[in-house]
Amino acid sequence: MYTSWGSTPSGVRHRKSTPNLRARGGTRGHERDGYNVVKSITTAPGVQGAGETETEGDETARLPNTRIVPSSALDSSAPLEIFFELACWLSIVPAVFGTIWNFLHAAGLIEFAGSGGPKRIDHAVAMIWAILTGHLHRALTLGLLTRWRAYYPPLPTLIRLLALQAICWPATHFTLSAIDHIRRPMACWAIVGSTTAVSRAMVMWVVSNLGKRDGRRGRRWDARLGVEGMGERRWDWGAVGWKCALPVGVVYFIMAWAGVLKTEMWGC
Repeated sequence: MYTSWGSTPSGVRHRKSTPNLRARGGTRGHERDGYNVVKSITTAPGVQGAGETETEGDETARLPNTRIVPSSALDSSAPLEIFFELACWLSIVPAVFGTIWNFLHAAGLIEFAGSGGPKRIDHAVAMIWAILTGHLHRALTLGLLTRWRAYYPPLPTLIRLLALQAICWPATHFTLSAIDHIRRPMACWAIVGSTTAVSRAMVMWVVSNLGKRDGRRGRRWDARLGVEGMGERRWDWGAVGWKCALPVGVVYFIMAWAGVLKTEMWGC
């Protein structure tokens, strides 16, 4: 505290006292409010400390921006889950039609190419390729669904699933028409199946930084659990070999022996 002297117009001097800085800051860790009540700095819940407003003093659970939304509100509704399943099964429609078409030719029930066209064994191998294509394409769709559900709401995810089928169906039809599946069924479906296997391997790499968990009602729903390392994707060559390369290799083996048998039996 320091003292200063002043004078009035009448010549009477008076003394004025002012607290110094040390006196002002002498109460460390405390603060006086408008009613001269000393408040201490505290972190106790429900107790308003020094320098806090009423909003800051509220407990975190009561703040509107920190309310925890129940997990059920974040999950997709049951109708959307059904639509997800239907959209995934739509991915095998071209393969189903290809399987039926080639089966009817392999069984001799229909014949479009005439006597100079492909043999039954060609359609039998093409049928195997079509079955493998359907399996790989559905696995590809499920992989993309895993990624889309991790990053997008349910409705945009469903739109992406339908858009995927709108791309794949015409692409399959274009490939079959361009190579002439009526005369070259085995070659056509070998190309379709091989490209689908490559796409399936790429999707496995794309979703390699996502996890899986078991969801409600005992069904397995994919969800984003975390990212491995710094979020870098990785190639699981064992899984790629088992799920993509091995099935395709087996069908190519069957295809090669079918060509040998066709040459020995029909000379072509």
